[in-house]
Amino acid sequence: MELTPQSPLLIRLGGYLNERFPPVVYTILVVLFFGGSAAMASHLAGGSAAADWRGAVIIWLVFLHLRLLDEQKDFAVDAVAHPTRLLSRGVVTLPLLGRLLLVVVVLEGVLAWTMGSAVFGWWVGTLLFTGLMRVEFFVGDWLQNHLIVYAVTHNPVVALLTMVAWASADVAWSPDFLWVLAVTSLGSLAFELGRKLRLPDEEVEGVDSYSSVLGHARARLLLRCVMFVGVFALLPLTTGDSIERGPLGLGVLALVVGWVTSHRGASAKKIETGASLLLLMLLSALWWLGVS
Repeated sequence: MELTPQSPLLIRLGGYLNERFPPVVYTILVVLFFGGSAAMASHLAGGSAAADWRGAVIIWLVFLHLRLLDEQKDFAVDAVAHPTRLLSRGVVTLPLLGRLLLVVVVLEGVLAWTMGSAVFGWWVGTLLFTGLMRVEFFVGDWLQNHLIVYAVTHNPVVALLTMVAWASADVAWSPDFLWVLAVTSLGSLAFELGRKLRLPDEEVEGVDSYSSVLGHARARLLLRCVMFVGVFALLPLTTGDSIERGPLGLGVLALVVGWVTSHRGASAKKIETGASLLLLMLLSALWWLGVS
């Protein structure tokens, strides 16, 4: 059944989520993201992985509110580049998504407040940073012409969410957790690069991509460098008194998958799939390491 502006509200919102924020996909991502980060927080502090999974709900909601902020920010471009989307067709509207955003942020805040000052503090920091992302750090026109800087300046939100997971574990800080921040941040950056890297005949007019800005060859090289450094950041966590071969092997496999799927001539879909798998495998390696 085709959705229209007259369709029931919940059905329209469900259709929007399926189109722009697939709940199953994001739930898998958040479970691995939170599970891996929280397990490593406990592991590095010498405890057991017993994090409060309300933190995962907060992170899931923050990913949703990032999507809703992007809809507000990019509407003019997306309406032209993607006229068949539900938002472009008026099935859902910006005011409706704005009200949904308010509900989502309130839910995040309430959950964070119930989890104590550490989680709430990191959530507030995350919220403020997403607000800066929404206004593109007050230099939006400049950032739009410097796409790599755009990606790098927006990436710290991943580290902030990783700190929400750390706070949810309620353990002492370990300097080695900085390596966890590096793995999640670089893995997410590789995913961001991979989902906007296209062959020349796949480029969408009016929509910037890393390949259109850098050229396909240089964009692939950048993606592969980020993948390599992201997997390398896993190494200090897997080589302590003894080598954790399983998590390390999974990290190496992630790099192989990312490398193979980003070969010359690879389609946008193949590269995006490879970058997605790399991120998921790195998060799985963190979780494996954290509970081993």
